[in-house]
Amino acid sequence: MEFVQKYDFRSMHRPSPPPAWKIALESHLGAAGLQDLVDRMQSAYATATVYPPANQVWAAMEAVTPEEVKVVILGQDPYHGAGQAHGFAFSVPPGCPIPPSLRNIFKEYAQDTGYAYPSSGDLRAWAREGVLLLNTSLTVVEGQPGSHSAWDYGALTAGLLHYLSTTGGPKAFWLWGKHAQKAGRSIRPEGHLVIESAHPSPLGAYRGFFGSQPFSRTNAFFEQKGLSPVEWCLEGLPLRL
Repeated sequence: MEFVQKYDFRSMHRPSPPPAWKIALESHLGAAGLQDLVDRMQSAYATATVYPPANQVWAAMEAVTPEEVKVVILGQDPYHGAGQAHGFAFSVPPGCPIPPSLRNIFKEYAQDTGYAYPSSGDLRAWAREGVLLLNTSLTVVEGQPGSHSAWDYGALTAGLLHYLSTTGGPKAFWLWGKHAQKAGRSIRPEGHLVIESAHPSPLGAYRGFFGSQPFSRTNAFFEQKGLSPVEWCLEGLPLRL
């Protein structure tokens, strides 16, 4: 309860960072550092148009506890256009046009799993399977990609990844592109699956993202460990014939 009271998002009409993530969130920043970051976020929402909406800043961590995480998919910034970002890396709300990088993720998804190409870019079904869809920056100013990348989000991400790789069971970490791979240096890889490839953006997807088979490789890894695979199927669509 102390943690809930410490980080006050009332002026943002927003609850505090998820208590289940307290240790991980403070592991590199410390309690004071996290408070400073929260204050900076609060100020940004008060003075500019910032995405995702304030009540969705911690959505990815609210959807899955540290103990439930099986896979981490690491993004960079939230989407910086209106109606796109909703707190989950690469995901967009139902009805939103599918962005180019996510279209390429879906191409690889369909090729790798055999499932039909989804009609919606909403990836929250994966979160229910223990997939943490984590951006390395939790906020961005409208129309200004990278606008908050110099904040202490780097330390926050490093702490989360280190914590997840040193607690609990085997996990898969997907590091797409140089930015994610740099952020992933804090991961302790022993006992885990770390998949590094090009970014799925239109500029990078043909340089090694397509054909990287992250979905099937991850499930093969879990099955080898005697663990349940991830149900990747979106929208309940059957396998292609």
